Amino acid sequence: MKKNGSLICVVLAFLLAVPALAQESVEEIVKKAPARGKYPDASGVVVRFDQFFRLAANGTKIDERSVVIEVFSVRGREKYSDFRIPFDKNSERVDLILARTYKPDLTSVDVEKGAINDLTPPELSDADMYANVMHRVLSFPAVDPGACLAVRYAKENREDSGNLDEVVTFQTDDPIQNKRLEITIPEGKELRYKIFGLTADLSREPRDTGNVYKIEANDSPPIKAEEFMPPRGEIAARIVFTTNRDWNEASGPFARSFEEALKTSAEAGRLAAELTKDLSSEDEKVRKIFLFVAGEVRSVRLNFGEGGYTVNAADAVLRNRYGDWKDKSALLVAMLKAVGAEAFPVLAGSDAIPLAEDVPSLKQFDCVLVAVPRGGGYLFLDPFADDSQYGYFLDGKGAKGLVVKPGAAEIRAIECLPGTESTSLAEIRADLLPDGGIKGKVSLELSGVFDRMARQELKDKTANEMKEFTDEAVNKLLDEGQALENRMSDPRDLTKKITLSQEFKGESYGIFQGAIMLVNIPRPPYAVADLPSMPSQAKRSYPFRISDVARAVAKVELKLPAGFTPVYMPEGFKRSLECGEFSLSASYDEAKNVIVIEREMLFTKKEIPVAAYDAFKNAMDEFGVLRNTLILLERK
Repeated sequence: MKKNGSLICVVLAFLLAVPALAQESVEEIVKKAPARGKYPDASGVVVRFDQFFRLAANGTKIDERSVVIEVFSVRGREKYSDFRIPFDKNSERVDLILARTYKPDLTSVDVEKGAINDLTPPELSDADMYANVMHRVLSFPAVDPGACLAVRYAKENREDSGNLDEVVTFQTDDPIQNKRLEITIPEGKELRYKIFGLTADLSREPRDTGNVYKIEANDSPPIKAEEFMPPRGEIAARIVFTTNRDWNEASGPFARSFEEALKTSAEAGRLAAELTKDLSSEDEKVRKIFLFVAGEVRSVRLNFGEGGYTVNAADAVLRNRYGDWKDKSALLVAMLKAVGAEAFPVLAGSDAIPLAEDVPSLKQFDCVLVAVPRGGGYLFLDPFADDSQYGYFLDGKGAKGLVVKPGAAEIRAIECLPGTESTSLAEIRADLLPDGGIKGKVSLELSGVFDRMARQELKDKTANEMKEFTDEAVNKLLDEGQALENRMSDPRDLTKKITLSQEFKGESYGIFQGAIMLVNIPRPPYAVADLPSMPSQAKRSYPFRISDVARAVAKVELKLPAGFTPVYMPEGFKRSLECGEFSLSASYDEAKNVIVIEREMLFTKKEIPVAAYDAFKNAMDEFGVLRNTLILLERK
């Protein structure tokens, strides 16, 4: 009761300190909700969103939110009628102040107590180590198009870090009419912040006990989904802020918990010694231990910071055989240290959103990698990368991360192991037959992102499913083709690149028109040979983001039947753009009676700005136009 009374007093004191909320009632805000015609494509609109953060002198933190959402459609009802408030039951207390539906006629219905439940997120249902991570789910009644949902709650954080640390966004996939952010910090604390996508700056109001910072945004447009766009967390207007003085202070609680987790690692140490007993070099030991942690310990995709920064003991993670980012990293570091390899956790952003380096906020990170010192630099390892060639990963690749050492955190660029660059090398060698038949072999060697795509598709297939895969590949090459011998590396072996080869044959590949044989230039029949990010939209609002810097080469050698010569081959082209080089070439060796066609795409940058999109799309489209996809042969 004493704790409950303390929380209520803190919350009431906070509410009284926020006159802006008292000046306009929820009913008045609902009355001003816009007509659907103003936002014809939206499922709803956030009419008002007030977000207030308060740091007390004793270190108590309160995050209070007041939200009014108007629902426009059935899709909006499905999206908003179950409102979730995530919290950590070990360190946070949620006080629900208001949960109400306002019907179109302005009558209201409160959410009943039986419709308020604290639930474990579905993805954590079989991960008891994270039973502290909860969602308070509010099931709103009478949510029909035209209704408004009003929610107001306060979250008290009792974790003794003594600092505020947040990323607040001002855009979602629905429009926001008005959003207000207010930050209250005590005397002696300094607010460090950076604003993205807003013209307004924070205003500061001195108070007797500290400072209050405010910012407001009106009519924030929705972020409409486009294919291969940058992550929404990067596009959205946002503010990153903290009261941490530097990265050492910011990472201190996590660093101390991480070190504590390593102390209980006797079982992990014994297993590390057993796994590496026949290995001599440190590199071999590092690889062996990594492959165990990545492949044999289940990954729980709980973002770093969700549920707090406390790290579970390495031995507990080993016994449970599952862990989130921080826990799998702790197990990996513990096992590496047991065999004499130095290693540190690295905080990173999985989407590689640019880091505000001068704002020491851990909320900019959502994953944890491991760094092993190597020759003045680091070997970076992703303990979740169980579907990639050893040393390659996408989570955080190309970003700047925070290498957390005791009292010496440092920002470093995160790169994959050299030799794992994203490359697709495809080759088709085939003999054309005089009657239009074809017989040949397709070969593929993949690394980096191409290797990852192949493993994701193939590693869990049964023998029958693999046969279906190879049969389907031949059918993509030619109608009613026949798959002959197939060979493929083991997609579960992360130490070797994915390679595969397939022999095939078929009839009527070449189509005759009199003495002319029309032959489509065969393409590698596997989707994993090409980057998935190929453009199709005519126009864009956001930059085009490809999966990775990459090189994809497809070479075709066609041996012509005796008595046939080419009368048409693609002229070829070469396009040099800011994002890379793209070319197609065709040549004929008369002595060997062989046509060679080579297609190459070299992406040197991941992002194509909107202004450069048309040129990029035109270059990609040029590979597929009819004149570049066929050859004509004439019988002598």
